[in-house]
Amino acid sequence: QERLTQNSGLTLHTIASQEHVTPGYVSRLLRLSSLAPDIITAIVNGKNPPQLTAKKLMRLALEIPVDWTAQRKLLGFHAR
Repeated sequence: QERLTQNSGLTLHTIASQEHVTPGYVSRLLRLSSLAPDIITAIVNGKNPPQLTAKKLMRLALEIPVDWTAQRKLLGFHAR
């Protein structure tokens, strides 16, 4: 995300090519940056719901809503 912000001419395709991944993978990773801070903290600390695996998170990445409450519901975190 920082690379795209710093270089307005950079594209997802360019980053994907440089990193040897698909543009879709880069797109999904970028969506994860909009996760609620408490969700990110829980994942980093290994406190995520057991059913929320890395594979599942990547599969759901493009469906993750902007609303943090909706994110928690989709990803299996208890309401706060």
